[in-house]
Amino acid sequence: MSDIVWPKGFVPGFTDNYCSNEVIVAGLTVQDVWPLLSMPSAWPAYYSNAENVRFYDNKGPELETGVRFYFETFGFPVESQCVEYVAPVEGQPGRVAWHGWAGEGHRVWMFITLG
Repeated sequence: MSDIVWPKGFVPGFTDNYCSNEVIVAGLTVQDVWPLLSMPSAWPAYYSNAENVRFYDNKGPELETGVRFYFETFGFPVESQCVEYVAPVEGQPGRVAWHGWAGEGHRVWMFITLG
């Protein structure tokens, strides 16, 4: 968690709600996993609650800083924008973060550090 660059107002312990999930996967490399995380069109193949993924402005299929995209999760539409994208390289972890808006008053931040 110390690798995450938290936006102002979203630091854990200072928000209304906070949730964290961590998955440790044996036998896979960063090169195996990164395309699954950085390409939202791949999400439905391994996560059944992601569907109808699309990009705006002729962007995609891979995330990049500033790109806007859309997907649905648990039936909720999520308008999203990638706010940080750093692909992993030897000796440096990959980082991807996006901000999503899911209906009135619901905001989501997703941070992934891999490496």
